[in-house]
Amino acid sequence: MKRALAMFRSRVISGLVLIFVGGLFAACKTAPDTPPVKVFQSDAYQPLAISARRLEIIDNWQMPVAAPYVGHRIDPLPSNILADWASHVLRPAGGSGEIVFDMRRVAVTMTDLPQKVGIDGLFTDQQSRKVTAEINAKIMWLQPVGGTQALADLSASHSITVRESATASEVSKTINESLQGALVRLDSQMRRELARVDRIILR
Repeated sequence: MKRALAMFRSRVISGLVLIFVGGLFAACKTAPDTPPVKVFQSDAYQPLAISARRLEIIDNWQMPVAAPYVGHRIDPLPSNILADWASHVLRPAGGSGEIVFDMRRVAVTMTDLPQKVGIDGLFTDQQSRKVTAEINAKIMWLQPVGGTQALADLSASHSITVRESATASEVSKTINESLQGALVRLDSQMRRELARVDRIILR
């Protein structure tokens, strides 16, 4: 009887060891890397015919590279992406004036989130970080003939949380997605603001 009990215990322990080792091997398997999201795709944004002879883009944002800023991880850089978007959407289509797009802030940051403590936090894949993209810009429409001018302040942000077990490629994907979300919101706001200005958009 004692021998049978000992054999049973041995088999149980062996089974638990195999399960534990199998779990370790499964944990060691890395998920396939997913390519980062392309932040700006021209076919997602309808160009606007602007009553102006030229578009001027001004970059007044000096991008920090120290924590918590992570915008330098995005390729192309956020300011270049925003400039590409402005060039695609704001299309000069004739007129005597100009449209000016002034980039004031194109920041992407990643900050730590408060974590649960105790047993609940130990066995939970918590959201450990938050990625936030912020875009601030100004649009100026200057018409020398008649002295017409218009000014619009634009501001948009988008945040996404990152789980504790996220891989480097998943974090990179989240960083790109946060800027993409802010750009979508900025585009919507810009169209609403320009729609309020008489004769700036050529139908």
